[in-house]
Amino acid sequence: MTARTARPESRRGNAMFTESQQRTAARVAGFVLLLLMAAGFFSQIFVPAKLIVADDAAATAQNILDSERLFRIGAAADVLIFAADIVMAVAFYVLLKAVSPGLALLATLWRTAQATIMITNTIAFLSVPAVLSDPGNADRLETGQLEALANTYIGVHTTGFSVGLVMLAMGNAVFAYLLLKSRYVPKALAAWGVFANIVLATFTLAILIFPGAEDTAAIAAGRYVPVFFFEVILGGWLLTKSVRLPQTTEPVAVAR
Repeated sequence: MTARTARPESRRGNAMFTESQQRTAARVAGFVLLLLMAAGFFSQIFVPAKLIVADDAAATAQNILDSERLFRIGAAADVLIFAADIVMAVAFYVLLKAVSPGLALLATLWRTAQATIMITNTIAFLSVPAVLSDPGNADRLETGQLEALANTYIGVHTTGFSVGLVMLAMGNAVFAYLLLKSRYVPKALAAWGVFANIVLATFTLAILIFPGAEDTAAIAAGRYVPVFFFEVILGGWLLTKSVRLPQTTEPVAVAR
């Protein structure tokens, strides 16, 4: 019997990912996170602000008919964004599985559920121009009824988006907790991520329970601002500085 030295593929056995895979996953997660922030501004803020007029179904319907291509581009961008969400969730799973396989999987499933809800929810949004422009609807419904029906679909989309946000916030809170536990990134940043996503989940649930609460300035800003700063800073950190992985364990002797 002779002894040979072998370096484990990871710090916790062959079931985990290598440090190289973890660092690559960290950079992928950072890049996708920043990309989603920029793309989300276009599809989820710019496009709705251009087309949707609060408490005015007629003006909203006219804007969508006049700028249907922009409306559909925004919806298509959302589909790609939510597909990329799954890529980011898998990247975080690769990065954080070594910290806690169970929690990393739970967070990934919550983020996958969020993406699934959001993609399905986009179908409701795409129903709006179909309702407004279908000649058959114009023959059976009055203009005001068409506008009200289209506005209902928009309301369904808004509600579905909030449901997805709860899943997103819960998944991100767990990922942030694992980052805090691992010390892969600065503790203050990870702790802020846990706090910011708990706030996002709490405020969004409050909006689901108390419709109209989103019109309150404190609620509207409070649920988005903390998580915005966390995701921008975290994305930049992962992309440029990667993560501070602990030293790999020393080589071990394996009998042969």
